[in-house]
Amino acid sequence: MSPKTFDIANLSDNLADLLSDIQNHVEVTLTHQGIPLAKVLPLSQSELTITTDLNNAIEPRVAGFWQGQVKIADDFDETSEEVIAAFYEDE
Repeated sequence: MSPKTFDIANLSDNLADLLSDIQNHVEVTLTHQGIPLAKVLPLSQSELTITTDLNNAIEPRVAGFWQGQVKIADDFDETSEEVIAAFYEDE
């Protein structure tokens, strides 16, 4: 595919197109009033692997990977009176 140009003044209107082009390995140039500012390139396959500080390569997390497999109680963010009393009760 041929390179594309996006003006940053209209970037919010074209963000979906910009991301689509990057995912399709299209070289994108960002401009401001016709002046080139930056080139945006997709990461190579080797750059998609995250390296920890222990040099152990891990794969990036995928959104929704656990969808439908985890259940959270409706009251998970409510604190019981017993726990509140343990923290705030005068001794």
